[in-house]
Amino acid sequence: MRLLRTSTAVVAAATAVAGLALLAAPAQAAVNPVYQGVGMPASGSCADVVTDASVNLSGVPGTGWTKSWAKWANGGAGGDVCVRTLVYVANTKSWAVAK
Repeated sequence: MRLLRTSTAVVAAATAVAGLALLAAPAQAAVNPVYQGVGMPASGSCADVVTDASVNLSGVPGTGWTKSWAKWANGGAGGDVCVRTLVYVANTKSWAVAK
């Protein structure tokens, strides 16, 4: 199973107060979405994707996969794959499948 993941970026905001520049971290650091892609199951249906804990961040279920095409599939020859995007939900401090 091949997993593609974006990096996490933290952004700081500079604020000028009475001629002084202050560097302040935001209340909630931004967390980039995580893009995941796996090879198409032999059945040809993304509903049949079986994932393990290495893909299901923080207990995200193995659902939400949609059909796509990617160059990395089939040893670089390209082909059908199943993809999904996970987003971090700050108020629950957990990951969820993007809608």
